[in-house]
Amino acid sequence: MLLLTFLLIQLKIIWIFTANDGSNFPKDMNLYVTFPPILERRESIPLGHLRPLGWQRRAESPILEDSLNMEPARFYHLYVQGNRSVVIRGMVPSLDVLWTDSYLSKTYGHLNVTVATRKQRLVDTLIMMSLEIFLEQYRHDDLYMNTIIPDEMKHETPLPSLINCGTFRDRLLEPVLWISAGDTASLLLAHSQNTLHCVLDGRKDFIIYDFSNQSPRDFDLIRQTNGDLYSRIDVDLVNAYKYKCLHNIPWYWATLREGDCLFIPAYIFHQVRAHGRTIALSIDMAPPDTRDDFIGNDCEKNPPIYVSLNKGQFQWRYEHGTRHLSKRTITIEDARAYLLLLLGRNDQLYKDIFREFFHQATYELAKQDLTLPTANDLWKQLNNDENNEEYITRSRLKSIPSNILQLLADILQKSARIHEYDKFEL
Repeated sequence: MLLLTFLLIQLKIIWIFTANDGSNFPKDMNLYVTFPPILERRESIPLGHLRPLGWQRRAESPILEDSLNMEPARFYHLYVQGNRSVVIRGMVPSLDVLWTDSYLSKTYGHLNVTVATRKQRLVDTLIMMSLEIFLEQYRHDDLYMNTIIPDEMKHETPLPSLINCGTFRDRLLEPVLWISAGDTASLLLAHSQNTLHCVLDGRKDFIIYDFSNQSPRDFDLIRQTNGDLYSRIDVDLVNAYKYKCLHNIPWYWATLREGDCLFIPAYIFHQVRAHGRTIALSIDMAPPDTRDDFIGNDCEKNPPIYVSLNKGQFQWRYEHGTRHLSKRTITIEDARAYLLLLLGRNDQLYKDIFREFFHQATYELAKQDLTLPTANDLWKQLNNDENNEEYITRSRLKSIPSNILQLLADILQKSARIHEYDKFEL
């Protein structure tokens, strides 16, 4: 009897330790977090050592806010050309009542989405799973969702009218849907694209750094193949001895709740922390050549604040669990437009940026058609400058011969239509 009791106690102890290994423990869904933080100074260690990012220096001020009724031309001149972040409150509807977990699972649970571990890493391993399985796990497991929003969900998702006309309309790249639970932190990063980030449910806190008087090289950066920059700084436990620069760099802040949006220009360093159950939409846009003026002939005078996302003409769409170009018919001028979008506000298109685009656009086709020209093959034809093999100038892109662009257009169109063909026809 004593032996049986001892075994039962041991089994209970083992079960307790197993149950608390974090895999099935509910996350903290608290939305009431103090931000910016109240700093704690200690004489013996640097300010903010082994504390989250933001504890190393007092915030300067909230990020500038502007009117919900702002005209697209004002937005372009002040914030896109001006390279400034701005908060716009009430720009999208709150979806907390409609998009419950049960509703999303029942309505869209069959769709495949991409998922990553909850603490973002320099190289995330994305996992594909059904939305239903993700919703069953994300409140307990170390997961968050970031996926190009499937077409089936676009009619219920808002697109701010501010960016759906004029210069902005043709520069819409992709809408990314984020769902997370608990305290979820991004890396410190700077995207190569302009981004409008909108919260549909929950809360997100943003840190925006100002490098107007200092270089970001002290951030210990890694450049991704798409041009994005990521810092190796651990945003949860900052080594303030190693990254002393954080004591000298001004930063600004914003807290977004349901309906709020934040515009972040390309190459502005920022870090995001989500709290509780959070659903957000980020819309990536190719930066324009800011020497050009705004073109807004198609912009309405009093448009609705937002329309459904399926009204937007995005470059990328999500189909069969993979990114594809949205257009099914791709002309020579479409191919040239893709290359010019890759330029952004720069005057040179670099080889690695083109290679990444070509890889994304032809990923499935390349696996099935082994005779497909590679990105390097195409690059050699696009770039006829023997003195510089690493980039193509803006002027050269505008004058590439039609026969070369036709080859690129044909490949991109075949890849975009891959699911319309029988596999034996490829």
